[in-house]
Amino acid sequence: MKFHQHAVISLALSGLLYAAFKSWTLAAANLIAGVCIDLDYAVDYVMQHGFPFRLKEFIHAYHEDTLLKVRLFHGWEWLPVLGLMVWLTDGNLWITGTLLGVGQHLVFDKINFGEHFLCYSLLWRWEKGFKSEAIFKRTRRGIK
Repeated sequence: MKFHQHAVISLALSGLLYAAFKSWTLAAANLIAGVCIDLDYAVDYVMQHGFPFRLKEFIHAYHEDTLLKVRLFHGWEWLPVLGLMVWLTDGNLWITGTLLGVGQHLVFDKINFGEHFLCYSLLWRWEKGFKSEAIFKRTRRGIK
């Protein structure tokens, strides 16, 4: 999904969380995690191109879909890790909100792109060498 779509969805879900639980912390953590998970695109750019970070080149690589597909934060594997952290911290609201934000981001990406469930597994992408042609069933050029 596009960045602005994630921002709108995360904001709406954060509003619902606030309405239901009256917690700014929970709502803020959901919003931040639901949007900022996409910062891993910048990490992929740096891994592939190194420093200095050139915004114009990053935007071009992003739109041309030529970045590596490491996407460190885009992984189903983070959900049980965050769930365990929620449990171990007796429901810390920052961690709970992060779990919800990451979860909703991954679910909406999966729905939007219609790719195989494993495309959002960090370990599976690693096994495939983080190569688009090995990970995705169709070309996603122009689709974000």
